[in-house]
Amino acid sequence: MKNKNLLPVLSVLLFSMGCSTVNEQPVKPVAKVVKPKAPLPSAQKQPVYPVRKPAPGTGTATYAIDDGKSTFKVEPSMPTIMAEPLVAPVMGSPVAPSPVASAPLAPSAFSIEEARMPTGTQPAVVALLTEADRNRATGDLDAAVVATERALRIDSRNPTLTYKLAQLRVKQNKPQLAEELAGKAALLAGSDLDLKRKSWLLIAEARRMQQDYQGAKDAKAKSESFFGR
Repeated sequence: MKNKNLLPVLSVLLFSMGCSTVNEQPVKPVAKVVKPKAPLPSAQKQPVYPVRKPAPGTGTATYAIDDGKSTFKVEPSMPTIMAEPLVAPVMGSPVAPSPVASAPLAPSAFSIEEARMPTGTQPAVVALLTEADRNRATGDLDAAVVATERALRIDSRNPTLTYKLAQLRVKQNKPQLAEELAGKAALLAGSDLDLKRKSWLLIAEARRMQQDYQGAKDAKAKSESFFGR
């Protein structure tokens, strides 16, 4: 009897349970929260090595030594090419060029002295020499040469006449003729040392005019060997 009374109650309970199951809303999915992983350790920063400035006067740059971890390449330091000022070479130094042999310097003009006619000279010769001196003073050298040569035809071995004609050839810028005549005058002078000295001095001037500078010096030294002054 009791079992029969329990049946309706169980049926009602089962029915209510089934309804509650059917009306239940579906369960919403719950988002899964994922914790962030610990951040990876950042890459170690490469140390920065300062570059030294070159020391004054050295002309080279010094770089820091690489520890093997950096990626750049260390280039070998190269010396800086510095322009040097031009310096005149010092004579006698190992790097100085050998001196170039130069021509001897031209001596200055040698003085040409006058010679007086010796006493006892023929009057015709004296007259012709007076005419020659007058023409030379006026600048007519050709006329002076003609008068002197006429005098020499009269007295060909007169050393003073030969010397005076050599003087005129120097003034005419004919040094070769002047040297020949002066040499002849020096030979004819004999014991007249003063005329010999003057003749060799005239030879020195004639050689200088011909750019024979060494010969001019030799003739000048020869003239100084005579003391008939």
